[in-house]
Amino acid sequence: MITFRIKDEAEPDNLRPVMIDALQMGALRETLAAYGERYGLDLIIHDYGSLDDQVFAWEARTAMMPIAMIARHFTFDVDAIALIETAQFLGRRIRIARPDDEPDIMVTLSTNPDAAPEMEVSNSSAYAILDMLGLDTDSCGAISIDQLRGSLADPVMASRLDAEPGLARYLPALNQMAAISSPSCALRMVWS
Repeated sequence: MITFRIKDEAEPDNLRPVMIDALQMGALRETLAAYGERYGLDLIIHDYGSLDDQVFAWEARTAMMPIAMIARHFTFDVDAIALIETAQFLGRRIRIARPDDEPDIMVTLSTNPDAAPEMEVSNSSAYAILDMLGLDTDSCGAISIDQLRGSLADPVMASRLDAEPGLARYLPALNQMAAISSPSCALRMVWS
């Protein structure tokens, strides 16, 4: 399986990770789930592990939520507010993780844009998508958003879709990825 996603490689200066305990994290997840249910959005994106494991990671889509609604789970910590504000300004998710070398649960700025879709496909479908985009068929790589937009706008795309009509089902997600913007201008589509 190969996953295509958008990554924002801009790194804001002076943004410190914030520690969160298990109770605060649980309350944050409840708030995200309730807000998401109210508006029909999935605001919790699982990455790896489970919350009962020593090692786990998940991301929260917080760009559309009031800052105070999130910050209360961090007892309105100044560093947490700065992290949430930066995530909202840049349109990025926040990442909650306990890596294997840390005993604490840490909250950081994710490299994933808040509203960007991810597309997990079989290796053969991924190679066909890369070929359709006119790219080398490597199992991992990256291109700029501008290059993705150019590939999707290329007039040759229609003939490639005629040759492989099944690839048309991936165009909505690719077009959504190409439409993502960020004030940092450091967006890339990555796959691995």
